[in-house]
Amino acid sequence: MTASKSVSVENFRLGIFNPEPGTSFYEQRSQVDKVKNELLKFGLSPNQAKVYIYLGKYGAKTAPEVCKSLEIARTETYQILNNLQNLGVVTSECCQPTKFEALPLSKVIRTLANSEKERVDILLKNEKELVETWNKIPSFAVETNETKMDKLQMLQGAPAINNKIKEIISRAREEVLLFCAPKDFSRFYHADLVELLVKSPAFERIIISPSHTMPEITEEVNRERIRILPTGKKDTLCFVIKDCSEVLLFLRNSNHIAHNVFAIWSDSSSIIDTLRTLFDYSWENSEIPY
Repeated sequence: MTASKSVSVENFRLGIFNPEPGTSFYEQRSQVDKVKNELLKFGLSPNQAKVYIYLGKYGAKTAPEVCKSLEIARTETYQILNNLQNLGVVTSECCQPTKFEALPLSKVIRTLANSEKERVDILLKNEKELVETWNKIPSFAVETNETKMDKLQMLQGAPAINNKIKEIISRAREEVLLFCAPKDFSRFYHADLVELLVKSPAFERIIISPSHTMPEITEEVNRERIRILPTGKKDTLCFVIKDCSEVLLFLRNSNHIAHNVFAIWSDSSSIIDTLRTLFDYSWENSEIPY
């Protein structure tokens, strides 16, 4: 084993999860973070992902070794290892003391994906029965004009936000307006949101800002309905307005990794009117793409 690959468990605490500048681990941090972030999308907690990566790269380990190397509490370590076994991504060896081993990542991804699909299928299968049961429970809330308040919903992660945007587009009857940065448009395109938007009879206009050129992936959008705004100061503004009755505003847009994007949905007329005014002003000062 070469010196570069010979790393003690004791030194692992300064290893790939918390590397010091100038070490070989520091150069690998982005790859480790990428794998960890993908595992988080499948429902693993940050510590579960760390334990899996540790076992996957350092081989079979006992619970005390995992606890010491990753500095995770003893009780939590045993719980994590038990949960990872239940998820089908870690196995235990029949020896004393018991050692735990990570399954290959390709198999883990398929296992987690299939588990998620099964949960969704079960929920959809029970939808009718569950709704009928829900409707049998009496409702005691009575909303009047005096009690009606503006609503606000917080959404985190690309899947939840994309599903909300799809819902907004599908319910639109008059118009849908989109203001986004180039990175946002690219993410929407690859999530099939642009295609859904273009096919909507309520689709109106898109502004991409800041941008000096039209992204190549806009070819399916009618050029009369899309503008670029080179004078935009920042690439953090992104929102969707539907029928002047709903708005989805990103507080953390595509400048962040997918599971860290954050948005709020609201039917507040003050928020909608403010962003609609901004959209109309930006449209008047934007450029027609050629």
